[in-house]
Amino acid sequence: MNLPISNVIRRLRRERDITQEDLASAVGVTYQSVSRWEKGQAYPDMELIPKIAQYFGISTDVLFGTDSKSINQRLDIHYQKINEVLNDPESFYQACKAAYDEFPKEFSFGLWLCRCYVYHGIRPYEEHLDEIRNISQNIMDNCTNEDYRIEIMEIISIAEKEEQLDRWLNMMPCWKSCREVLLESRYGYRRDLEKYRKQRQENFLSFLSYIFYNCNEFENSEIAIANIKMIIEVMDVMRDPQTDIDAWIVMRADFHTRLAMEYFIIKEFELGYAQMEKAVDLYVKYAELPNDTVLSYNCPALNVLTENKLASHKDDTNDKGEFVSWCAYQAFSRTDGIFERLQHESRFKKQIERLVPYLPKNSV
Repeated sequence: MNLPISNVIRRLRRERDITQEDLASAVGVTYQSVSRWEKGQAYPDMELIPKIAQYFGISTDVLFGTDSKSINQRLDIHYQKINEVLNDPESFYQACKAAYDEFPKEFSFGLWLCRCYVYHGIRPYEEHLDEIRNISQNIMDNCTNEDYRIEIMEIISIAEKEEQLDRWLNMMPCWKSCREVLLESRYGYRRDLEKYRKQRQENFLSFLSYIFYNCNEFENSEIAIANIKMIIEVMDVMRDPQTDIDAWIVMRADFHTRLAMEYFIIKEFELGYAQMEKAVDLYVKYAELPNDTVLSYNCPALNVLTENKLASHKDDTNDKGEFVSWCAYQAFSRTDGIFERLQHESRFKKQIERLVPYLPKNSV
């Protein structure tokens, strides 16, 4: 019996310095069975083929020693079978599993199989978590298709146990809020409504902050002014206009500061001072709040979120009240261009001096 698989198993085992006993133990047979395979006297049972391929870290097509034409024919058969049973969940699951067992490097098969567990519920994903983990690791380690990588991370983020979750989230690329988006998907899928609502609102706030702080960087001050005014108006629409003491206070102060600077740049000094005074008023109000004050957003879209003014810890300048005041002071104390002239004007100096009592010690 001249079987290509016999030569492949023998070659791989010897190349990797694996004994027949090691291979036999890994796939659940006797070493005599392995010996017969290698001599071409017997053929491994079909259910053992995926185990042997997985043990050596290869696809079953490599194990069979088939050529590319045969491989493509086998792939076409699997794709055709899967397409034929799309409307039959159980048959679809079986077809995806058979395809992935034979071609673990054809990542679409693994992705579809995981969908069967997690999205379609054809099998309880909790009972197949090890298989989902293996497929996820395979795709993350070997697949270059970013769409596949992101989807499998969403799937494993839903299925994984809480104590193992960080291991997967840390594999994600560092684009903004990727981890948080995955957590939102996890909590929503699991019907954990309290965590889902909070995470969704945190993501919405992160998105708003990103848009606000990145849509006013223009060389043209007139365009920047229009955008900053729009941002302030959006915040005013979202919050309760009856109070300045809310979780928007620092962000609002920041944008009044930016607006003041743009007005100063185009020498609209009265408008600049009006915005500067609004900004300093807000910074001072924030600094004078008691430590650990809990601030709400007073906004239906952010109704479960709060912002906490952190307490000071000795001379720690990372205290929010001191740090925010220090950032504002530095922004207004620039000595380049128009600001160098403003430093000597009494109206400007008066506003700057209002921030001094709230700065970290020895910072001025």
